[in-house]
This record gives sequence, C-alpha cells and structure tokens, in this order.
Amino acid sequence: MSALLEVEQLNVPAWLSISCDGIRTRAGEPAADAFAMAHDAADVFAVGVNCIAPRDASELVERAATRSGKPVVVYPNSGERWDAQHHAWSGGGSFQPTAVAAWVRSGARLVGGCCRVSPADIDALAATVRAGARG
Repeated sequence: MSALLEVEQLNVPAWLSISCDGIRTRAGEPAADAFAMAHDAADVFAVGVNCIAPRDASELVERAATRSGKPVVVYPNSGERWDAQHHAWSGGGSFQPTAVAAWVRSGARLVGGCCRVSPADIDALAATVRAGARG
C-alpha cells in the first residue's frame, strides 16, 4: 500500500481509515489485509473505517483492532443508500447511537458519524460514551 510508504517518508502521525462494503474494501479486497498493513507502520497511530453501513461497524472494528494492534476509528454513515438513478437517498437509516457501546467493546477509541448522521445522533452517541465511562 503506497499510502503507508508515503506516511512513513513524511514522518508525521496519521490514521488509516477505509470505507468498506461488508468486510471488504470498496475495491473488493479483504479489509483485514488493509488493517494488517498498518501493524508495523510506526507513524500510523490508529486504523479504522468511515462511511460504512452501521450494521458492519462492530465486525470491522474487531478486525481492525485484531489485525493492526492499534486503536480503532469508526465513523459509520446513517445506513441509508444513495440511489444514483434517482439522485436521492433511500431506505431507512439504521444508525443507532447506542451501538457505540459494542464498538468500544470491540476496540473503537475514536467514534463518530459520517454521511447523513445528524447532530442529534452525535449528541446521543456522545451521551452513550459518557455514560459508559461513568459505568
């Protein structure tokens, strides 16, 4: 992965975040392989996923943590799908801010939301994280 080589040449801290469909990258490669590439990259301080379906988050977080040995980033989208034919979002959103507890148990340390996740969703996600920290 040339991007990791570039990060190492720059000697700056970075995190690696990929977008996936299920447990494969959007290019069709196993996500676990991408996470593993970051294992020995000293300047990569975290790995994870963004703009993924919420239903895939826990499994991808677990694979990222296991294969990279690094803290994990997770920013799922709302769960809606982009309908290119009609140029509109479709389907009900499946983003559940309370799911963050499972992501944290699986290794997530940096959590948020991506496409069509609302400020109210982020507030609820933050409240869930704060409640878990106290519990």
